[in-house]
Amino acid sequence: MVLVEAIIFIIAIAVLIKASKWVIDSSIAISEYTGISQLAIGFILIAFSVSIPDFVVSVTATLIQKTPMAIGDILGSSIANICLVLGVVTLVRKVRVERMHTLESAELLLLISIVPAVILSKGVVGPLEGVILLVVFAMYCFFIFRDKFSMNIKDGIKRKEWRNVIFFFIIGVILVIISAHYVVTSAAVIAVFFGISEAVIGLTLISFGTTLPELALDFTAIRRGQCALAIGDILGSTVINLTLILGTVLLLSPTGGLALMSYTIPLAFIIIANSLLFYSLVKKEGIGHREGLLFIILYIIFVMLMLTTRMV
Repeated sequence: MVLVEAIIFIIAIAVLIKASKWVIDSSIAISEYTGISQLAIGFILIAFSVSIPDFVVSVTATLIQKTPMAIGDILGSSIANICLVLGVVTLVRKVRVERMHTLESAELLLLISIVPAVILSKGVVGPLEGVILLVVFAMYCFFIFRDKFSMNIKDGIKRKEWRNVIFFFIIGVILVIISAHYVVTSAAVIAVFFGISEAVIGLTLISFGTTLPELALDFTAIRRGQCALAIGDILGSTVINLTLILGTVLLLSPTGGLALMSYTIPLAFIIIANSLLFYSLVKKEGIGHREGLLFIILYIIFVMLMLTTRMV
């Protein structure tokens, strides 16, 4: 039985990764015809696209009463976005971004990462806290779109090109939704069989799987010298995880509330990782090989702690 579920999980993760790539590629194709800056594209299009797997997986888990797995995926993905994705890509190439382009976003990300920590540290949370996080997300979007970005669609786009882009985007989203369902249900069976908590499964295995498309995207972007796009994606997707997705999960959670004090360790890692990112971007105007290695070591320590710590 568990072998079958393991096979289903592997297939579902593979489909999820492939479908996510279609969604991401479609978003990039759209962005190529716009006049938006790379940093803006990273947040507006790419970050939203790469967050679809986490959103669907987390909402699916919540709807089938596997909320600890949903919370685990959200927090685990947020840590993986910075420590794993940024760590791996900066080992290949140093990231240099002008301070003026990242200062405000880095400051906001650090502040926003503290908000979920404060909310979840209450011990019992529910829909009210979800609304608070959604309001924070709306405020962040207002700041981002206030007077920075404009969409100037270029002329001369072939109708056939748009049809292909939209087709793969829609098919990708549908496959993401279907595969996410099987990822959650099979992971729950595997967790029960091995006596591992659903939260740990979400923090490690599922979050790693949903982060792989982003790792591939940002690795390619930085290798091509599109550092601002990658940074915009990492900053944006982390904010989306900690506000929009977490807020939605809490909004759909039982009205009686959820006991979440056991998430102290991942929340601490999120704040540490964001603090290191803030320092690197603001003080050094980029991230070098040394910082990248430090991020990876931080992620390895996090995974080891999660696999050896009992959680809800």
